[in-house]
Amino acid sequence: MTGAPPPPVWPSLSDREAGSELIYRDNPDRFSGPPSRFCEWAFPRLNDRFRRGQLLELGCGTGRDARRFAAAGYQVTATDYSVTAIDHARADIANPPEIRFRRTDALSALRDTLTASLDAVYAHAIYMMVPEDELTAVFREVRRVLHPGGLHLFAVRSTTDPMAGRGEQVAPDVWRRTPGTAPYRYFRRETIDRLTGPAFERVAIEFPEGLHFWYVADRRP
Repeated sequence: MTGAPPPPVWPSLSDREAGSELIYRDNPDRFSGPPSRFCEWAFPRLNDRFRRGQLLELGCGTGRDARRFAAAGYQVTATDYSVTAIDHARADIANPPEIRFRRTDALSALRDTLTASLDAVYAHAIYMMVPEDELTAVFREVRRVLHPGGLHLFAVRSTTDPMAGRGEQVAPDVWRRTPGTAPYRYFRRETIDRLTGPAFERVAIEFPEGLHFWYVADRRP
């Protein structure tokens, strides 16, 4: 009789930070340019509810989406754990005064935020790189920092992505593309529903054709 398979071994936070740093050092313009398609999907859903307000972005990269929100008048704290990405973001001459960049990981950024102080938490693709226990804590903290009615806007890659299933599978819907690299998590609709659970109310969910992404807008009751 065999026991349950061991849980996947995710890199430590410091190792994940180092891996992200290498990516941005090799390509400092990664994710630069105009706002992402997810940002353009999320913006009207935020703006319909709050014309101004406090927004925290998790995993901002070089700041393209953060600048879109700040240019519209939102007070934005944008975080990423890559030093190179944050330095690049801070140096952009297009930064509105309403934006503040901070180097930190997602869970620490949330834990440093006051309860019920935010109108929105925005996260584009960062959740696929977060271990299971940490991801559960992130969603719990998102609910805490949002005031009632605040929005959780996030995008995650789907299990339909061609990259899903490549390399070594280390857990359900989690693959390591090459030995020694960080695993990536891909999401099913039921996984999203489980993470959000009764703690949030669904505002919108879409699966844009050809993108292999889930776009989600949830509301804290």
